[in-house]
Amino acid sequence: MSVLTWLKKQLHRTFYGNSPLEQQDNLTAIFHPAQMPDIDLPTNQAYPLVTSIVQTDIYAYQVHCLLTLEGKQTLDSLIGNAGFGILPEHAANFNGLITHPSQATSLQLHQYADFAGICVSLITNDKALLEQLIAFKSTLPHPWESFPDVDPDSLGSLQGNIDFWCNYFWQPYWLSLSTAERLQYPVNWQQFSDFH
Repeated sequence: MSVLTWLKKQLHRTFYGNSPLEQQDNLTAIFHPAQMPDIDLPTNQAYPLVTSIVQTDIYAYQVHCLLTLEGKQTLDSLIGNAGFGILPEHAANFNGLITHPSQATSLQLHQYADFAGICVSLITNDKALLEQLIAFKSTLPHPWESFPDVDPDSLGSLQGNIDFWCNYFWQPYWLSLSTAERLQYPVNWQQFSDFH
């Protein structure tokens, strides 16, 4: 390997992190079967959803969500209550592993600001934190805040950012709402949400 190739590889890792396959291997090594917590997930969960990711050979649970700043601050409080000490600022870009100071548990946290809120991907095997996350209920920014220039009546098939937002954030949130909660949204956004 030439010095230039090695340097490019190091710079790529510094700015973009490891490849998806390397990230998978790292998470598999961190979250192994011996430390899988025994958690009963309720059938009907509030947003954000806690899901098992054992099928990917990562013995832990994941939360993937978009939160308001207030929701992110509450999430950070829950993480702190579970004993995880030093956390990044609420809205700061962060992607890294946080280990529990007194238990053999970990928290892989990836967060960044987008869609008028904070996007969070959290993986953990900490039972105390998971129990708090299951009871946690939050909202995400209103669709018109995430997409101020979008008229939901004009949307057909979705592409790009709005497709990603709809599939990974809005739909899980919308499906977790009661009928009464859905009626709090403008009719055109209700129709958009029921159609997509």
